[in-house]
Amino acid sequence: MRKKDITLALILILVAVYLIVSRLHLMPKLPVFTILFTVLFLYAAFRGFMRRHFLEAMVSLGIVGCINDNLLGIEELTPWTLMAAAVLIGIALDMIFRDKRKDVYIESDPYRSNHNNGRVENGADGEFVKVENSFGTVSKYVNSGCLREARIDNSFGTCNAFFDNAILGSACAQIRVENSFGTTNIYLPCTWRVNVSQETALGAVKFRGNGSSAQDAPVVDLRLECSFGEILVVFE
Repeated sequence: MRKKDITLALILILVAVYLIVSRLHLMPKLPVFTILFTVLFLYAAFRGFMRRHFLEAMVSLGIVGCINDNLLGIEELTPWTLMAAAVLIGIALDMIFRDKRKDVYIESDPYRSNHNNGRVENGADGEFVKVENSFGTVSKYVNSGCLREARIDNSFGTCNAFFDNAILGSACAQIRVENSFGTTNIYLPCTWRVNVSQETALGAVKFRGNGSSAQDAPVVDLRLECSFGEILVVFE
C-alpha cells in the first residue's frame, strides 16, 4: 500500500473518530462537511508543499480559509481577497522554486520547457519534454524522433498532450503526468505497449481504448498522479 494511500486513509479515520467523539459531547461539534472538506484541502495543501507545487498548496489553503472564515475571524477577506492573495503567492513561489523541485529524471540533461498557456506547441522536441500549465488551456504536440522521457504538469487548467508523432528513443520510455484541480488528456499511439501506475487523491483516471499487447511493441512506463481532477488517456 502506497504511503499516500496510508496517509489519506489515516485522515479519513481521524475524521470518523472526531464525528463519534463530538457526538458524545466530548469535543465541540462542527458541521460534518466543514470538517471533511477542511481536512481534505489541508491534505492537498500538505501534498502540494511536499512536491513544491506551491500554487496547488496555496489555493488549497485559501479554500480552507474560506470554509472556516467565521472560526478564523477573517470574514472581511473571504472569498475573493483571500483567494486572489493565495493565487498570487502560489504563482510567485512557483516562479521562484520552479527549477528546484525534487524530481529525478533519467539523465541530468535539461528538458525543453513549454510554458504556453492558451497556445499550441508544434515545434521539434528532443529526448526530454516538459509541459507545465496553470490556470489556462494548452495543447502540446510532441514531435520527437528519440523520446526518452516526458513530464506533464497541469494545475487548475486543461492540458492536452499528443504523442502521435513521437518515436521512442529507448527500450522503455517514461511519461509522467501530475494533474491537480484540472483536466489532462493524454493521446498515445495504440501501437505502444503501456505499463501504467497511478495514484489518485479525490481524482479520477480514465482510459479510452487499449495499447498494444505485442511483445516487440515499443514500451512506455506511464506514471499518473491525479488529485481533485481528471486524467484521460486515449489510445488512437
